Amino acid sequence: MATKSNPIPKLTRPVSAGVYPRRRLFRLLDESRKNPVIWICGPPGCGKTTLVSSYLESKRLRHVWYQVDEGDHDAATFIYYLGLAVRRESPRIRRPFPVLTPEYLPGLSVFTRRFFEKICLRLSPPAVLVFDNFQKMPADAPFQPILPEVLANLPSGITAVLVSRGTPPPGYARLRANRLVETIGWKDLRLTTEEAEGIARAAGRGVRKPTAETIRHLQKRSDGWAAGLILMLEHDVPGGKEPKGGRRAADEIVDYFGGEIFDATDRETREFLLRSAFLPRMTGSMAERLTGYAGAGRILAYLHRHNFFTEAHHHDEPVYEYHALFREFLLARAKAALPAEEIARLQRTTAGLLAERGQAEDAVALLRECGDWGELCRVILSQAPALIAQGRFQTLGEWIRFFPQSMLEEVPWLRYWMAVSGMPFHPGESRAQFEQAF
Repeated sequence: MATKSNPIPKLTRPVSAGVYPRRRLFRLLDESRKNPVIWICGPPGCGKTTLVSSYLESKRLRHVWYQVDEGDHDAATFIYYLGLAVRRESPRIRRPFPVLTPEYLPGLSVFTRRFFEKICLRLSPPAVLVFDNFQKMPADAPFQPILPEVLANLPSGITAVLVSRGTPPPGYARLRANRLVETIGWKDLRLTTEEAEGIARAAGRGVRKPTAETIRHLQKRSDGWAAGLILMLEHDVPGGKEPKGGRRAADEIVDYFGGEIFDATDRETREFLLRSAFLPRMTGSMAERLTGYAGAGRILAYLHRHNFFTEAHHHDEPVYEYHALFREFLLARAKAALPAEEIARLQRTTAGLLAERGQAEDAVALLRECGDWGELCRVILSQAPALIAQGRFQTLGEWIRFFPQSMLEEVPWLRYWMAVSGMPFHPGESRAQFEQAF
């Protein structure tokens, strides 16, 4: 898996360039930290993640950052990566966290409570646990019914911040009734005129300084959506076609300005954007190997510096990722513009790069999408021992079950690891699988 030289972006606080400190919301967060849980929700691009990241930096708060993804439906995966995140925050404490091996699953609620108790012992208050992109936690994930109770009982001085596109699900109703959850929603996150002016000053790179009237117009046009306002300010395009009604401002602005700006760039940058979008997260060297452009790191730094839908996670070598909506836009363009064989090559190369960097989950998802069974088999077999050691039996089993039956017949090691993954849950079936593998 990832090493010290290959940091894990999902455990790293993202940093945006030229961020305007939203003091109004900082004060709201200060007040909300009296509660054990803060739920921040709003549409993509409205500044949720940037708000939390800039707040932590401004207050110099000790924190653990965890970016939720679909792989966290496996309770063992969630426990494994959360343990890594806490260990990174308290490296001097060498005692390892327990892993969620199958014998603990019947008592998952008890295990989780004890696990969070160990987390809190390692974090000196005041501290913040951030769960970003919480909407990606599947509704049927084992932790969904357990987390509300666990988070509600965090000790004083430690706060959980859940960042999501949606409002708190029904499982948090009792916490809301008992005023243990403070919700900061789209109504709060919408930019005020003062904040829009502050963002314009912080950007400060347009061809001409926008007037107060122009800023008010842009604020209205973007519906207070931070990403849309920044994009318009950066590219000095306050006029032009108005978005059509009936769709969210976020979608409309990304479609329109994404197209306008994409089409206005030079051919080299357009081709770089189309190809690099296959990487969910990338360093300059990864993007260079995928796209063949020697100036990949320079292009990514420029996109980040100009808030061009690009975030950076700072390490020895920065890790960049495109805003989710902008990446969707680029991938759609790429699949319409590039030949099928070129797309397949990009997907295979991307998967190899991700696997090298310890991002096996992303590599497996991509190889499944493009149906490259041979490379998928190689990646899974290389990761299988580590997954079992981490207690992630269910994740390994799900990966292998995706293969067609013919592959299981051709590759006995796949059958073997299928048997291992099911042994704690279906020992009879596993025995039969072991016999077939033998």
